Amino acid sequence: MLQVAFLWLVGYTFFVFHGLSFHLTPWSQAFINAIVKYTYDRRGQDDATVLLFREENLRHLGVQYPVPWAVHAQILEALASYHPRAVFIDFAFIEARDDVDQLISALCGLGGAIGESRVFFVGPAASTVQKRLEGCGLQPVSPELEDPKGVSGILTYASRSAADGLNTAAFALAATNPALELDEQHRVEPLEIIWGKGVAPLNRKWMKCEEPSLREGIGIMLTEGPLALKMRCPYTRTITVGHLLNFSRDRDVDDALRCRTVLYGAGFQAAGDQVESPVYGRLPAVYLHAMAYDNLVTFGQGYKRAERHGRAARIFDAVLLLIACVILVGCPRRDARAAETFAELKRKMVEALVALTVAGLTLFAIVWLAGLDVGLLAIFVAYVVYRWRVTGDRGFVLVVGLTLATTLFYYYVMNVGPRNILAFLVFFEVVRHVQKHVREAAERYVELRSRERRVPQGVMWRLTDTLVSQYLESVSANGRGEVTHEAQAARTAG
Repeated sequence: MLQVAFLWLVGYTFFVFHGLSFHLTPWSQAFINAIVKYTYDRRGQDDATVLLFREENLRHLGVQYPVPWAVHAQILEALASYHPRAVFIDFAFIEARDDVDQLISALCGLGGAIGESRVFFVGPAASTVQKRLEGCGLQPVSPELEDPKGVSGILTYASRSAADGLNTAAFALAATNPALELDEQHRVEPLEIIWGKGVAPLNRKWMKCEEPSLREGIGIMLTEGPLALKMRCPYTRTITVGHLLNFSRDRDVDDALRCRTVLYGAGFQAAGDQVESPVYGRLPAVYLHAMAYDNLVTFGQGYKRAERHGRAARIFDAVLLLIACVILVGCPRRDARAAETFAELKRKMVEALVALTVAGLTLFAIVWLAGLDVGLLAIFVAYVVYRWRVTGDRGFVLVVGLTLATTLFYYYVMNVGPRNILAFLVFFEVVRHVQKHVREAAERYVELRSRERRVPQGVMWRLTDTLVSQYLESVSANGRGEVTHEAQAARTAG
């Protein structure tokens, strides 16, 4: 019980106060990305389209940044002819210009074509232009973005603006989709963005989506970390204003816009309105709104909450850590027997070399045939098998099973984003070393105490002696390692 209490205290400090389980490491995030690639639904990808105004579109249209409102009006009129299901316009129309009437007419015409309550623009209504937009039934929304959290750049998305109470774009768009059933009760908490991993087929037709070669990918992962290897094309289906204004009635354009949820935004480098995705790198901010909406379409009321510090989560973490600590104490790791002869040492070295060669070739074949994502999962599985079959570490295997089970529980029952799957395994390995050092320190304490003629007296030292003695007895009884003969003799003498 003393060991369990000590380990639980260490674990609770790491997980709750330090936040080890929530500040994801890059390798853990890459592991999560690999899993999401095979579990994330594609319904949202089929429903949403980004209409992107790129810098080359400025050159083709013969205009400069900032975009003239007459050009926006031309784009919105063309968009209205395709009758999208809902539209979010990620441009702020604030100051009045000479061509403001043309813009207002196009926006109100878009609202008339698809329904005023389904056209959203960046609010709040602080200018004459925005008030006129509200006058024809268009809805202001907040474009508010939150800062990335953790070393892996996890992005969260508020349900409404804290400043003015406006709904954010993704939640406003989701409210127009009756199939989602997202009422006020179910869209209060912030959302944690789950990035689907897979480029939309339409994007591959016109974007340069070539991925690095296998050799280049492995080199990037080993030198710069796994999250440096990011996909070059976005997940959300995308067309440009050049495609829209081509007026050729291309079938791809029609499929991308008709009865779809369209998010109209800018991809200008000078605008600085960009976000850093852990999967796709730097993207125009409109893609964050699109991915948040995609999450709401995919998960509905069960979208993954960004808030992780509620009472239920803390209690569940505490219970989970207690179980892990019991496993740590009850399933000690047996150290491998050292070679007793040179011939035996040579044989073990040859066996290890052969095993590493076979494992390396197998991993290379898996990565070559199935990609780096499957390779990461294969490494994880191989390591668990190694700890189970070779080192006989049953405790590690049990903690792996516990971690995976609780990850699924958090994800599907408590509706929070993917937990740090590697956090409990890191905790397991760290505590192994902590246990070793604590045991060595306790043995040293007893040894030095028996050698000293003058030792401190008092209640505190007597309590320390009792705890150290009980700890060493429990370690010896559990077989977590042999207490040294010197420490054993010193403890007896003491």
